[in-house]
Amino acid sequence: MALYALQKAIYDYLNPKGPPEAPHPERAALAAAYGLTDAERAALVGADVRALAELGVHPVLLNSFARACLSREAYRATLAAMARPETSG
Repeated sequence: MALYALQKAIYDYLNPKGPPEAPHPERAALAAAYGLTDAERAALVGADVRALAELGVHPVLLNSFARACLSREAYRATLAAMARPETSG
């Protein structure tokens, strides 16, 4: 599926319809509604930040999604695991 559909599903998760206190929609339902591929669906439903980044999700959108779905410690650990080693040059 197009990256747009995946990013739209994430956007809709972060911005639920209804009053401000409306709960987030189910991620599996969003994946089905947007016809995501198996890899996209697994990354969205599992809140797999690394996989979503590798699929090309915009960093700002990914940051908001991660903060909504993961604990601070889990997000920090994910970012640390994704960090590129510094190169001297």
